[in-house]
Amino acid sequence: MASIPLGEDILLARHGANIVKLRQDRKNRMTVAYLRSGAIDTASNLLTAPVPALTPAASFTEGAARYLNDEAEISRCEVRSLVKISLGFSALMGVVFGGLVLALYKVGGNEALQSLSYMSAVQ
Repeated sequence: MASIPLGEDILLARHGANIVKLRQDRKNRMTVAYLRSGAIDTASNLLTAPVPALTPAASFTEGAARYLNDEAEISRCEVRSLVKISLGFSALMGVVFGGLVLALYKVGGNEALQSLSYMSAVQ
C-alpha cells in the first residue's frame, strides 16, 4: 500500500494563516498543527488507494457470475426487456426498408433497383 503525505495540505486548507507550527508525527503517520489560539489539530498523512485484486479475466468471470445470480447492477429482466425492444425496432426498420425498396421497384422498376445497387457499390 503506497502512502502520500497529505497532512500539511489538509491542515493548511483547514486553518491557513492561523497555523503557528507544523510537526510530523511519524509513529502515527500524522501531521500536527499548533494554532494561534493554542489549539492543536491533526491530519493523517495517508491516502490509501484500493489495489485491484482481480485480473481482467477474473473480473469478467465474477461479473458474469453476479449477472447470472441476478446480483448485478442491471437485472436479467432489464436486459431481456432491452433485447426485446431492440429486436422489435430492428424488425420495424426491416419492414420500413423493405417497403421503401418495394415502393422504389413499383415506381422505377428494375432500373431503379439497379441504380440503387450501383450507388451503394460506388460508395
